[in-house]
Amino acid sequence: MRYVIVADWWPEDFRGGGGNHSGGAELSDGILFSIFQDKKENVVKYSSPDLTAEILDNEKDSTFIISNFFNIHPYVLERIKDEFKYILYCHDYKFVSHMQPQKYENFLAPKEELICVDLFQRAKAVICQSGLQEKIHKDNLGLSNLINFSGNLWSKDILNLIQSLSENTSNRNDRCSVVKSPYAEKGVAEAILFCQKNHFDYDLIGNRDYKTFLHQIASNNGLVFWAKLPETCGRIAVEAKMMNVHVHTTDLLGASHEPWFNLSGEELIEVMRAKHEEIYKILTNV
Repeated sequence: MRYVIVADWWPEDFRGGGGNHSGGAELSDGILFSIFQDKKENVVKYSSPDLTAEILDNEKDSTFIISNFFNIHPYVLERIKDEFKYILYCHDYKFVSHMQPQKYENFLAPKEELICVDLFQRAKAVICQSGLQEKIHKDNLGLSNLINFSGNLWSKDILNLIQSLSENTSNRNDRCSVVKSPYAEKGVAEAILFCQKNHFDYDLIGNRDYKTFLHQIASNNGLVFWAKLPETCGRIAVEAKMMNVHVHTTDLLGASHEPWFNLSGEELIEVMRAKHEEIYKILTNV
């Protein structure tokens, strides 16, 4: 079997390559590709705008694993839907154009605003990262092909770094970290207000270098991540917990609904290490 993994962007597309300034979706997709490579699978990756009819003609027997599809040419996407075996690996909520189901009561979008419904319905599987994300998809689309992967992906090197940082708690500052973001839905203003109301000293953090950013999170005892939209998982919060940093958040954090969210440190790290094998088995056995 040959696998084609499709994403809008890959970590190397961003500043400096290697994931600098890329988001969680790109990092996760890059690791997914490396998992298939490590398993010696016949796998190739494409950026979604680069998919062409000619590529499809050469991949007729392949299984497509699609992370993002808004930038796939409509004709190409229609052919994938009609002619190919494909799996959707979801990082958000692409059944509405703005991907923000929190705009609706109980996250239920009006039927007339739903998009790409048949794309979700025809997929061999729709992979979600949390029970919250799975429920929102099911409530809106009535799908029977949903699978809750319950987690996200980190490279072995990054998990080793996180483990090292989790063990060094004695020199931490008695402060909370708030992650800088230009996006209102990330709840920066609300996180700052939470700190002020609770008399928590706080630092605004952020760095384009991923490893430096993890060091920043690990430098303080707490993280305030005030999710205002239903985060499919919430990598930052999970990273903090893996590093034994206390997380203050809302019930819109997908990870907070998972059975492993009460874990921290090495126990949680081991759960996420096992996700490499779990996602591989899910995707190759659908």
